Amino acid sequence: MSDITNPTTANLATQTGLLPLRRLQLIGVAGPEEARRALLRHPNGQIETIRVGDTMRYGTVVAIDDDAVILQTASGTRTLHIPTRPEPRAAA
Repeated sequence: MSDITNPTTANLATQTGLLPLRRLQLIGVAGPEEARRALLRHPNGQIETIRVGDTMRYGTVVAIDDDAVILQTASGTRTLHIPTRPEPRAAA
């Protein structure tokens, strides 16, 4: 593993305003389809790795896709998506 951060990754990782910090956020998905894991950022800043079947305060993980996690909650399902970069605004 390299200690050098690719410039594109460094740029994306340091942009402000992309992640609403006061709610649960999906920040990444890794692994083969049959053994996927996802990284969640909790509102308190804690980062957690989850797998299908894990239960946490926010619900039970029922699926992990390429860019989303589906949680079963007491009130139904909740889908978390990896945030995308907002489109630049057109000049006025």
